[in-house]
Amino acid sequence: MKTKPLAGVFEVIDSFAIRNRKQFYFIGTISEGKIEKDWFVNIAFNPRLALTIRISEIEEVEMASEVNKYTLLVADCNEESIDLLLALKVGLERLQITIDGED
Repeated sequence: MKTKPLAGVFEVIDSFAIRNRKQFYFIGTISEGKIEKDWFVNIAFNPRLALTIRISEIEEVEMASEVNKYTLLVADCNEESIDLLLALKVGLERLQITIDGED
């Protein structure tokens, strides 16, 4: 298996979907490197297998109850992908960001 070059690490606090927009969201902070639109979030199942999700938008989020700013990664998804991502309950974990991946 070919290793993808690591561009960054994203520390996810939580994730959620907005079905009528057909989008899935990861909220957290960039802890290493950088992240750009059209790069990929890698959700590891084990050391050799990961699900890659293309980042369609990146937004800065501020919450009234907190001083810290957060990064919101947005992914355009179909219904089946949203169901899978919600079932994975992605949160409180570090995700690798790569420039290359598969849709």
